[in-house]
Amino acid sequence: MVAGASQEAHTSTAAVQVGMPNTSTDSTADADDPPGDLPVSIDRIRRKLSRPPAIKLNTQGTVFRVEVLGRKLTIEDILGPDYLKGPVPAPAGGMTHQEFLDLVTPKDVQGYAAFSNKEAATVAATSFAVWALQKAVHKFEEAKAEREREAARKEVQDALAELEKARIKAGLPPK
Repeated sequence: MVAGASQEAHTSTAAVQVGMPNTSTDSTADADDPPGDLPVSIDRIRRKLSRPPAIKLNTQGTVFRVEVLGRKLTIEDILGPDYLKGPVPAPAGGMTHQEFLDLVTPKDVQGYAAFSNKEAATVAATSFAVWALQKAVHKFEEAKAEREREAARKEVQDALAELEKARIKAGLPPK
């Protein structure tokens, strides 16, 4: 059995060697082969098989080698030219995943967008609280600015009143 396996290995390497281009020493030997009824030279094949194999195989079984010639496929070749345009419509009569979920989920449990109803209520409440806090801070800043403006206005009026008193004291006519 092992001898048969090694003979198979020799025949497979011979097949590899036969397919390879001839060297200069093989061309003289091939020219000496007598033409026969077969399209191949049996003597040439025997000579090639009698040599030690060019490839040493470590496996017990038969080894097959394949070479694929062709161009490399792109993603457009595999998925088609419109693969970036999103999901394709459902086939006639079939339903989409969202249609199935809408069908089997009760309306009072269905959430909105990425949130469940409870999460949506929490988001809405916190959003409202943040909005109310921002409004209160804005009103506080406006009130503070208004008080500062009123204080500046009062200071200017006091300075004008002092100027008027100084003018009267100096004997100048009032403006």
